[in-house]
Amino acid sequence: MKHSLSYMLALTIVLFGTNSSIAETVEFGTFDFAPYVLHDDPEGRLGLFVDITTAIADRAEVPIINSVLPIARVIKNLEHGLTDCVVALETPWTLEHLIQVSEIHDRMEIIFATRPQLDITGISDLHGRRLAIPRGTFRGSPVTTEPDIERVLTNGYEQSIDLLRAGRVDAIAGTAVSLYHSFATENVTRGDIGVVVPVENNSLWLQCAKGQVSNDILAKMDQATTALRDEGAIEAFVQRYIPPEFK
Repeated sequence: MKHSLSYMLALTIVLFGTNSSIAETVEFGTFDFAPYVLHDDPEGRLGLFVDITTAIADRAEVPIINSVLPIARVIKNLEHGLTDCVVALETPWTLEHLIQVSEIHDRMEIIFATRPQLDITGISDLHGRRLAIPRGTFRGSPVTTEPDIERVLTNGYEQSIDLLRAGRVDAIAGTAVSLYHSFATENVTRGDIGVVVPVENNSLWLQCAKGQVSNDILAKMDQATTALRDEGAIEAFVQRYIPPEFK
């Protein structure tokens, strides 16, 4: 019996221990931020990043756990090895700290929208003015680094919109897809705001913490992401979250 048990243990190691892809589960951290994640959406949508991570995992045949957390917690977990991968904009911070596995979408604009009657053309025109930004977002972006702008940190786009409506800030910043989705949910029309000004165009990437995921799994997810992007599936996901008035 002892020899039989030893044989079975050795066989288990041979079958499963040497093939890490069989048992390797990738821990994703997803920003709990509309429209990246949606809760109780009237249209039944789960959120842009949930759509993307689910599609990548299914195509790559990689088991994942997707933890929905505040942005700051996702970043902290990546830094401490508690989260393996994330769908996020490519920024100076991610380039330094994470592995860029595969480009998901190449046109994720960061924009700001002004209060009505404020007609400006660039972010430098916000010098001396108040700009609302969700806390923890856009590290290294001009919306956080441009000097002489008073930044008001908010808990999300809904609070930013409330401040803009109340005239307490001159503009609000965010990704185009996020702001436009929030405008729709908060019943903001194109006539309720001033101008929409692009700040920069970033790429959305599948990115993973260094040393957390095997090269085999990284390759599978890269191939899956490339296929989904080339087939137009990613663009279709993005368009689901932009209201027609702002397309």
